[in-house]
Amino acid sequence: MAPTLSRFQGSIVVLICGLSFSFGPLTFRAVDEADAWQYLFWRCSSTAIISIIIICLAGHNPFRSVREAGRNQIIAGLFTAAMFTLFIIALSRSNAAFVLLMQCTSPFYAAFFSRILLKEPVERKTLVAMMLSIFGVAVMVGNTLGRGDAIGTTLAVILPMFLGGYTVLVRSSPIRDPGVPVIVGGITGAIVAAAVSLPGPGLNVPLNDIMMAFIGGGVLIGLFAPLWNYAHRFVPAADVSLLLISEVIAAPIWLWIWMNETPQDLTLVGGGICLLSVTWLTRETAIDQILVGARSSQKPQQLSKRIHGLYVGAAPIFKRPDLKKNKESKKD
Repeated sequence: MAPTLSRFQGSIVVLICGLSFSFGPLTFRAVDEADAWQYLFWRCSSTAIISIIIICLAGHNPFRSVREAGRNQIIAGLFTAAMFTLFIIALSRSNAAFVLLMQCTSPFYAAFFSRILLKEPVERKTLVAMMLSIFGVAVMVGNTLGRGDAIGTTLAVILPMFLGGYTVLVRSSPIRDPGVPVIVGGITGAIVAAAVSLPGPGLNVPLNDIMMAFIGGGVLIGLFAPLWNYAHRFVPAADVSLLLISEVIAAPIWLWIWMNETPQDLTLVGGGICLLSVTWLTRETAIDQILVGARSSQKPQQLSKRIHGLYVGAAPIFKRPDLKKNKESKKD
């Protein structure tokens, strides 16, 4: 049986994963000759291979794990392939800071998808934060249009939509092998990249480029994405959204230090607005959780229906009352 993490332990794992993901753009910028599709093929291939090896080392059959994963995790894997593709193509056509800062809007898409697909209400503070984030995105997009590539800008805007949908799918699916979406995403992404590259430049690239793709995919995604898929089940989604901002903040720093890629001023301003909205919303949600927990601890346990709670960027978290305990209390 998989270990159960405490909230603190899960938070540390999510934070480490976010910091690990932040090195992804640096590995892409470090390639010598490979284009975006060639790099994507080697990155996705290494991601799938490492994930399969990890599942085998855990004593599981990776093919059986995929077969038994369920529809939501398979769809999440397809979303992963889409995110792999959108991320690399957007990086090849736009400033990395802009692409990364756009990901700050993903919790709001997740809240939207939760409302549409899971019929969960969106609270007033979430709507306020969404409006603030939209303003920040307008600042970033307005700064990029006319200076950058329109396709890269469009892909960067679409990327957080898939990330938000992925969060809903993973959190609402049964707890099975957390490496399944990574395997499905890696294999699908590699097939798509190969279909684009083979008729053109092919897949032969320098060894350095293969190594960078292996680090960006096999190490950073293959090792840490399954950990993130598993650990964020034990952490409130508000905390997950906040902790994963570490990727957005750290990645431009690595690029500025090693690649001399300086983000534009308005990109930083718009990204700062998005970060502010997410931080404020996660803080408000965390406070609400504390207050609700304090009130519930002062009230006697009562038998009630399943309780639904919508948190930022997440599917509902369900809490079932202890039927046995309630029956014993009635006898007394």
